[in-house]
Amino acid sequence: ESRREKSNRRPRLTRLPMSPWALNRLATALARGAVIGYPTDTIWGFGCHPLRPHSVDRILDIKRRAASKGLILLSSRIDYCVPYLDLGDTELESIRLPCARPTTWIVPASKSCPQWLRGDHPTIAIRVTDHPLLRTLCTALESPLVSTSANRAGQSSVRNAWQMRRQFGKELDFIVTGFTAGGNRPSEIKFLHSGSTLRSAD
Repeated sequence: ESRREKSNRRPRLTRLPMSPWALNRLATALARGAVIGYPTDTIWGFGCHPLRPHSVDRILDIKRRAASKGLILLSSRIDYCVPYLDLGDTELESIRLPCARPTTWIVPASKSCPQWLRGDHPTIAIRVTDHPLLRTLCTALESPLVSTSANRAGQSSVRNAWQMRRQFGKELDFIVTGFTAGGNRPSEIKFLHSGSTLRSAD
């Protein structure tokens, strides 16, 4: 059965008011494989638990994105990302806290980092954020979340929950409300070891 055939099993969309009960329900659903549309510290994105490959496949199908490109791990704590990274303590300490502007770091992937996250690369992209939604979900899951912009490949990203429902409501399990995105710009992307910039946020 292909990824496309699996993704055609449309789940019933649930819209959650973000009470503590709803956030706990959302974390449980993510642990079981849910795919969500949610606001991040930068723009709106699609997300899932990084160790649910079928959920990652669904996101790639929604975006129409090649698996070879890899995805971002978004986390409130660098500690949750450690199993996916091949970094020493000093390197981890240098990216432990969020940057003044949202910055995604490209770092060496560990041998145990799944290919469905890193694509065809020996590296993985990670970002540490203090966004309140991510702080709550990552703490509950003790895990980062997969994050990628909420759009079809080559098209503009959605800017709010209404656009998310209109464009992708039939393809998602949850659309998160009650939180705002950090802005309308994606993060800066840098290589940790060289310090060079792959994408500027300016």
